[in-house]
Amino acid sequence: TTLPDMSDDWNSEDEVVAGAEGCREKPGENASSEEEGEAGDKSCKMTWKKSQRLADGLMRFSIDLLREVQLESNRTNVILSPLSIALALSHLALGAANETEKHLLQVMHLESVPCLHQMLGTLRRRLTESTLSLGSRLYLQKGFEVKQKFLEDSEKFYGAKPKTLSGINQDDLVAINNWVKEATHGKIPSFLKQFPEDAVMLLLNAIYFHGFWRNKFNASFTGPGVFHLDYKSVVPVEMMKAHEYPLSWFTLDSQQIQVAKFPFKNNASFVVIVPNQITWDASHVLENFPYKQLCRLFPREVPSIVRIPKIKLDYQLELNQVLSRMGLQELFTSPNLQKISDEPLSVSSVQHQATLELKEDGVEASAVTSVVVSRSFSGFSLDRPFIFIIFEDETGIPLFIGSVRNPNPDAAPQIREPWDSHEAMEPKEHHVPK
Repeated sequence: TTLPDMSDDWNSEDEVVAGAEGCREKPGENASSEEEGEAGDKSCKMTWKKSQRLADGLMRFSIDLLREVQLESNRTNVILSPLSIALALSHLALGAANETEKHLLQVMHLESVPCLHQMLGTLRRRLTESTLSLGSRLYLQKGFEVKQKFLEDSEKFYGAKPKTLSGINQDDLVAINNWVKEATHGKIPSFLKQFPEDAVMLLLNAIYFHGFWRNKFNASFTGPGVFHLDYKSVVPVEMMKAHEYPLSWFTLDSQQIQVAKFPFKNNASFVVIVPNQITWDASHVLENFPYKQLCRLFPREVPSIVRIPKIKLDYQLELNQVLSRMGLQELFTSPNLQKISDEPLSVSSVQHQATLELKEDGVEASAVTSVVVSRSFSGFSLDRPFIFIIFEDETGIPLFIGSVRNPNPDAAPQIREPWDSHEAMEPKEHHVPK
């Protein structure tokens, strides 16, 4: 799929129908080179096309990441923030050289983005102005010599201020966890369980997102419902309901999926993908998903009967194995990080945690994001496994991605009855295609 030809500037007066990720008619303001500290280098100016190249690379990285995480995980639900992981790895790439730098950028599909760190610096500032909170921090052990340029560029592009550790492990653990807790508005209160042994530098990135639905759900309509795990089993859930919810959604017959978009007030949308088959492979669905054409595919909003389960997700994992399988084995053995320090260095651990809560007024997510899915006819019901992505609307950057196979994993599965009571009352809205 190719993008329609657009003016290179974000302040284009042309009305743009974004064929790819970005869904804004006018792509916003022009980013000045001076803002990037690159006044003489025109190629480092953020343009609409470059933002789409960035979005495309990050979407491909998101799909790869979700596939590899699901291979490793035996958990029913996954939530990740590809943006948080990509910012942390790009920050590391700032200190990498030669093959290590090349492989980091290739794995993130960002090797073709010119002036990557400047572009991410611009993106980071824009997102914090409109959509979410982003924080970065560099923790350094006493006596560890870091090259000045790495420190300067870390702050310039990633907003990461250096902080020297005390050398007392318990105190440093508390300080780091307090920073994460504050950066995620209390959603991730104890990220590290113990202080990493022999660490000379910790590079942290945190994201907090709170999106309020443009059309919120009335809490008085929320009540018991069922979520179909497969063709035989269901679990009880708290189901949010609306009878005339303005919803843009469509069915893609070629892939047997339904897709819906729930917009937030703050320049972002919760996009849900519901495969018609209850058993499916998320990475296969996403690899064939026409995300570049989403804006064209979404029709006008129509009043719809909508059902969505309330969800609370918390997911934590070490990414060493995942990143190794994606082609970054050398990070953990003998990487070239000579732009950070002349000392031989390697990465001992990459940790990630994300949380998401979906409720009547919107979605609150930290470090990783979640999306909701659709149903057919004039009713859209998220009552079976789905994939979600939270997109920033202007660029189409994926902020969070995940899949939900069981929104209530603590409940014992029940045998599905042929007709649920509400289905008997509303025969026109069949929940699971037979």
